[in-house]
Amino acid sequence: MKKYIIYSLIFILISFNSLKADSKKLSSRPNFLIIMVDDISPSEFGCYGNTDYPTPNIDALAEGGVFFNMAWATPMCSPTRALLTTGRYPSRTGVWHNDLRIPSEVLDDKIGSYNRWDFAKGHYTFARLLRQNGYRTAIVGKQMSLGDHYPGSETIGFDEHFLHINEHAKLPKDQPYDGLFEGKWKFPGSMPVPSRFWHPAVTHNGKLVETDADDFAPDLYTDYLIDFIERYQDQPFLAYFPMNLVHDIAGGGLPTISRQGPGSNKGGSLEDLNIYVDMLVGRIVDQLDRLNLRDNTIVIFASDNGTSGASKMHATEEGPRVPFIVNGPGLIKKRGATDALMEFADVFPTLIDYSNTDLPKGYEIDGVSMKPFLDGSVDAYRDSIVSYIATARMVRTQDWLLEAVDPVYGNAEGRLYFCDGSFSKKDYILISDFSDPKMLEARNTMLSILDRIPFPNKKNPVVEQEVRNYDSMPYQHFLMKGEYIKKIHP
Repeated sequence: MKKYIIYSLIFILISFNSLKADSKKLSSRPNFLIIMVDDISPSEFGCYGNTDYPTPNIDALAEGGVFFNMAWATPMCSPTRALLTTGRYPSRTGVWHNDLRIPSEVLDDKIGSYNRWDFAKGHYTFARLLRQNGYRTAIVGKQMSLGDHYPGSETIGFDEHFLHINEHAKLPKDQPYDGLFEGKWKFPGSMPVPSRFWHPAVTHNGKLVETDADDFAPDLYTDYLIDFIERYQDQPFLAYFPMNLVHDIAGGGLPTISRQGPGSNKGGSLEDLNIYVDMLVGRIVDQLDRLNLRDNTIVIFASDNGTSGASKMHATEEGPRVPFIVNGPGLIKKRGATDALMEFADVFPTLIDYSNTDLPKGYEIDGVSMKPFLDGSVDAYRDSIVSYIATARMVRTQDWLLEAVDPVYGNAEGRLYFCDGSFSKKDYILISDFSDPKMLEARNTMLSILDRIPFPNKKNPVVEQEVRNYDSMPYQHFLMKGEYIKKIHP
């Protein structure tokens, strides 16, 4: 009996040390916090030159880490979110625009069939792979544009989700909703949209959350995220916070900010909302500091596209150009502003790289890991960046910009600018004379770079039908500032 007790104690001690070692191994991998604001250009932040109002918390992240002067998402939310979460271009996922999605039957290199909305069923998300590698994962804020697919499913990979209910039809049938509604979108037959700001419609792991008139959704999301970080401070985590701010409500208008009671879902200003975004970022970073997690947490702050009404939905450089800040003391080299080029496809492989997560054998992604650049091993990691919206594509190098390449609605050769290392469009030179062989060669080189995101064959009847459907949509892309595409069908 005595011998048995001794063996038992030895076994317990070995097991304890093994668990302790495993815990140490897990905690040595960095946490990831991704905060993505909705519809805002870099020019609205102090670190990018804004002097009209302060954004001290975001500026501190930029100055203590690295912020990219030329980072590209896409000019619209759904294609940006598909690109961010999968690291794959729309030639694989089919997500070219909110309302132009190529069905999976005409796409290659997928892991399963899916309808036009559920792209994550056919591609690995960063949440799915990190969860399989021991990370606790959460998404709070805006939906991922996944149709009816469940965010907590094995396919998508979020252990927890605290999200806005973005469609009237998605309100739970077995739970009454007494919150506010917004207006309608321009689509025929659309219903009022459940409120995303004051007295909001929010679901927690699929169950409706009771809210009242004093509840402002961005506060609820931030509170939940702060609690999530505390609950999983001893385990590596991925927290993804796609904000609803500063997106306007359905039918138009921005919410007001109020500390003395309920605010309004109309009548607000971009300035007030962006100051509020900065305050929320400060609250979250303070939580990381309080729990001594800053040194082992990579914080990414970005936007999904340029400012609504000015840059969003434009197939110009202003459309995909977004703020992109990475901060992580001890993990990220403090560079401040950088002229290195960056695109959103690179977030996925960067998380995979930092977390020592393996991609499934034979599975390809389109992004490039930023880790060698972020940790200081190299001073640049890309020669070119690309973006797209619907049938239009764009490409940028340090010296050249080719935008609005749109063989369906516009010019198949796009507009070429010589930038000469500048990132200010007022300094660019528009090239109109291609009799000079050097200019023709430059355009052909830029077009060849776009071969990495080929638009599907429009002669395919499935693709042709999707383009015809898009042609009748109320929200379409611009090829020049303020100029919508020209309809191709009567």
